[in-house]
Amino acid sequence: MKKVVLTLITVAMAAGSTFAQVDKALVEAQKKSILETVKKTDESVKKAPTKPRLWLERAVAYFDLASFPDSTLANTDLDASFKALDYLAEAVKLDTKEGKKGSIAKDAEKLLEGREKAYGALMNMGVIKYQGKDYTSSFRYMSKASEIASKDTVSAMYTGVVAQLCQKDAEARTAYEKYMNIGGKDVAIIYGLSQIYKVAKEEDKALALIDKGIEIYPTSKDLKNEKFNMLIAFNRIDQAISQLKETVSKDPKDVMNLFNLGLLYENKTNTLKEEANKIADASNKVADARRKIASHKDKAEVYIDELKRTKAKLKTVKPNQKPVIQSQINKLEASIAKDNEELKALEGEKLEAEKAVGDEAANKAKIAELNVKIDALKQETPSFYERALAADPLYYDALYQMGAFYFNEGAEIKRVVNAMDMETYKKEGKSVEEKLAAKYQQAVPYFERALKVKKDEDLKEILKQVYRELKIDKQVD
Repeated sequence: MKKVVLTLITVAMAAGSTFAQVDKALVEAQKKSILETVKKTDESVKKAPTKPRLWLERAVAYFDLASFPDSTLANTDLDASFKALDYLAEAVKLDTKEGKKGSIAKDAEKLLEGREKAYGALMNMGVIKYQGKDYTSSFRYMSKASEIASKDTVSAMYTGVVAQLCQKDAEARTAYEKYMNIGGKDVAIIYGLSQIYKVAKEEDKALALIDKGIEIYPTSKDLKNEKFNMLIAFNRIDQAISQLKETVSKDPKDVMNLFNLGLLYENKTNTLKEEANKIADASNKVADARRKIASHKDKAEVYIDELKRTKAKLKTVKPNQKPVIQSQINKLEASIAKDNEELKALEGEKLEAEKAVGDEAANKAKIAELNVKIDALKQETPSFYERALAADPLYYDALYQMGAFYFNEGAEIKRVVNAMDMETYKKEGKSVEEKLAAKYQQAVPYFERALKVKKDEDLKEILKQVYRELKIDKQVD
């Protein structure tokens, strides 16, 4: 938007500069003449209100008042341009008989065409109000000018700018859309309207507009970068990857593009992991519900067996002992009833979990499919950072991310180790920890090289942690 605002300021300053060069005495004479003409035409219309020529002359006088560059005159009647429009309409009405327009009506309508007097007066007032930071009033004039000159891109563009400045977002959107539809090509408007669509979550419109901009300005890196950023914001990772691969194919040594491609692969990997984990979590809830039900049933069996024995005992005890035994029976029956209620609740939880998880076999197949994709992405990801480092061995971001890639893989293995029970750890712990150490060892040289390039405190702490994990006695400077 800054570019558009500067354009408007430039127009206003240019007009002011030209006006400033005019002789002051001449300016005063012009102002006096305009005011006298306005007064004269007002009086003429009062004397002969049915004559269309007088209404036309009155309209022209008011347009001249609103068109004058000196705001001290133009501001004497803020509605001058709108009054002039009304006077033109009256002239047309009076000079139209049985649907046929006379010469005066036609002359009046010509003033509304393109960038004639009506347009010029409204735009002049719009610029004056813009300069005074009265954006609401500026919008009133600019939007009317755009309405009159329906094919004019300048007024459509300025209407959108001042609409945004006075928080009329819907009107700004309408003005910018009109601007584009009638052939506007200003890159700042393309960007500004795309941001309006983006905020409104109209993804396809935002991307289509950026694509249109790229078609108009095929060499614009800013527009291509904005499309890339939008694809990321809209979580359209596959599209972003395709776009960046195409860019890299044209410039294979652009380290930033290679680095971003690596980040996108990691982003996609994480998205697939989240999807797999979501399915696994749902399956785990079903398994957990089944375990709870089985455990509950085992506990219930103990109570039932105890109840049977106690009831049998009741038949054999002496009468004076029966109240005690009956009390035990009552407690057992109450416990069993409570357990049955709890079992019903657990069964309900299981049903809900089973509904959520869907087909277990299909889920297993889906997880397997996702894991294959994840493995393929993880194998390819480091190559983009390596290519970036081949082009620039001191590229800090790529060095850091390469180390982080292996460090994060190690962190995943560490979580597996931490989740092991003692028996599992005895069987598998050593081999898994060897894999963990291998990942940390892969990370170390990249972190060390990155630290030489930039002394980052966070990186120092990470490297210290890796050294501790690997039992490396080494100072981190």
